[in-house]
Amino acid sequence: MKKNIKSKKRRLLFMPLFFILLLIILIGRLVNIQIIECSKYKEGLSNQSVAVLSGLKGRGIIYDRSGNYLTGMEESFVFLLEKRKVNETVEVLLEKENARKLNHTNPLYNLYSITSPNREVRNILCKDYDALIIKVRERYQEIQPAIHVIGYVNKQDETGVCGIEKDFDAILSSVKKAYYGQADGQGYLIPGFGINIKGESGDWGVLTTLDLEFQKIAERVLFDAGVSGAVIITDSANGEILASASSPVYNPHQIVDYLQSSEKEFLNKATNCQYPPGSIFKIIVAAAALEKGVVTPNSIFTCTGYHEVEGISVKCSTGGKQGHGEITLREAFAQSCNAVFVQVGQLAGGEDILDMARTFGLSEEPVIDLSGQGSGNLPLREEVLGAGIGNLSIGQGKLLVTPMQVARMTQIIAADGIDCGLTLIRGTIEGIKGKILLSPPAAKQVISRETARAIKEMMMQTVMTGTGDNLALSPGLSAAGKTGSAEAFYEENSSVHSWFTGFVPADCPQYCITVFIENGGSGRKAAVPIFQKIIEEINFD
Repeated sequence: MKKNIKSKKRRLLFMPLFFILLLIILIGRLVNIQIIECSKYKEGLSNQSVAVLSGLKGRGIIYDRSGNYLTGMEESFVFLLEKRKVNETVEVLLEKENARKLNHTNPLYNLYSITSPNREVRNILCKDYDALIIKVRERYQEIQPAIHVIGYVNKQDETGVCGIEKDFDAILSSVKKAYYGQADGQGYLIPGFGINIKGESGDWGVLTTLDLEFQKIAERVLFDAGVSGAVIITDSANGEILASASSPVYNPHQIVDYLQSSEKEFLNKATNCQYPPGSIFKIIVAAAALEKGVVTPNSIFTCTGYHEVEGISVKCSTGGKQGHGEITLREAFAQSCNAVFVQVGQLAGGEDILDMARTFGLSEEPVIDLSGQGSGNLPLREEVLGAGIGNLSIGQGKLLVTPMQVARMTQIIAADGIDCGLTLIRGTIEGIKGKILLSPPAAKQVISRETARAIKEMMMQTVMTGTGDNLALSPGLSAAGKTGSAEAFYEENSSVHSWFTGFVPADCPQYCITVFIENGGSGRKAAVPIFQKIIEEINFD
């Protein structure tokens, strides 16, 4: 009996000690969890409760000169659907809405972009299939304005591939924005908690010189004509590019579809492609001769329908078999007389003409801060001696230029011989730094004002009585320009490209416009009408 009592007393004494020891262990464990290993458990909890949505990262905006969006122009809706719930019914609904599947890395969800979802479809997807919706700005439109200038982004790593997207990728990709939502233990988003956006303050982007309305005009006129070519519009006062259109174009949402295309939609014909200039090069020939002092606009020449240089005959296509007869330089320029301009080229000399071409920038990239430009091709000095002066004087032979180089050449004449370069980028927007504007390039007088004005008058004569007299102008509006029909040879096949470059109004230029039509034939018939349609849609001050 006494032994039982002692045993009970020992057990009663042990129980409190056991509970105290257990409490100490629990307290130690809690201290370890909450203090020592706190960060590890917090990270684990965060990973289990937050789902980050890739494929929706922000990117800086590309703007026109007035702050209008060139990228992100349209709002769209991104539908998040659990992969396990995407069945045939859902796929039919998405197809009807022209939904575009987005690239992302979340293994549990599919993301679909829909520009204007039907309310009934939206309700079905949300109520029956637990879809979540995020309102975002679509990077590109199906028909994206200035797509060749802007370029596009690689969907895999979201880096710029070409154009401004590539040249300013470091700035455009600086946006620190992430979309995330509360998730359950399996990683699925919990309905009712919504989607959150985390990001730094401050905008990022690129400010261009483009004018969205001018860009739309240039593209609409070019596309409506159903031709392959380019249109460039610049501000005559400062060389800022207001529009740069190239045709054909591509849909930035369907890049893969064009990789094997024979239509060459990725080529920017305004800046990348090089063509013989034909008769628009007579601007350079005239400038060289006038600057050298060997001719004046009133100098008289004789056109017999052709001119022979060391056994090589160059025909005058505008003077007929009999030719123009006696004709002044001013009239020969307006009528685009080949026979006379070979004579002018002989007076100026091949070396001086090539030097003048370099003065006008025809051997260098014309646009500042833009990659992927062609720099043209000038023949060697020995290739323009003797009979070679014939081809050079009428813009043929090995001579090649880009439409953007021609735009710069035209700009110099419109500005009375001052070259201020061509610019496309006004500046950048860099987070908390805000707007950072680039300094304009230094302008310089490259030919005399007298020479520039003489050529300007000859270009006015071209529109009034010469090869550009089919340009119909509204009352009170004047224009100056030069036509060109350039013969080109590719793999034993020949074609004739069309040019017309000029400025309006003629007496006080506001805009320079260059039109190039691939395989268009006569510049008068193919390029002048497009020039006319463009100026019909422009509002002049």
